[in-house]
Amino acid sequence: MTLNFGVNYLAIIVAAIAAVAIGILYYGILGVGDRQSRMLGATPARPGPVQGATGLVVGLVNGWVIAVLSLSLGASSVVDAILLGALVWLGFGATFKAAQVAFERRPWGVWVIQAVHDLTVEVVVAGIVTLWR
Repeated sequence: MTLNFGVNYLAIIVAAIAAVAIGILYYGILGVGDRQSRMLGATPARPGPVQGATGLVVGLVNGWVIAVLSLSLGASSVVDAILLGALVWLGFGATFKAAQVAFERRPWGVWVIQAVHDLTVEVVVAGIVTLWR
């Protein structure tokens, strides 16, 4: 197997910023984070600098991995990006979070809330790093 690491690092940075922006919009501005907190019986809280920095680092790593996969698989179109983002989400995000929800005995509605966010992020990130080489 040959992996191509010659990715566009500016695209990865933009994708990471987009991922954080999606989280701010979804969980913050749209109020989904408050709904999730209520489902978990927790007090809604606003993220601080540590959470923001963590989100950015996670976005950078996620964007880099998707960029390497996209380049190595030869993805080049919008359809390719959507499929790649959806597959990454399904194979990793959706499955791992489902196991966490089951083992932590959390409401499945939490999985749905997080799944919508995560699928959106993965498709947007895949779109950015696939189309902007």
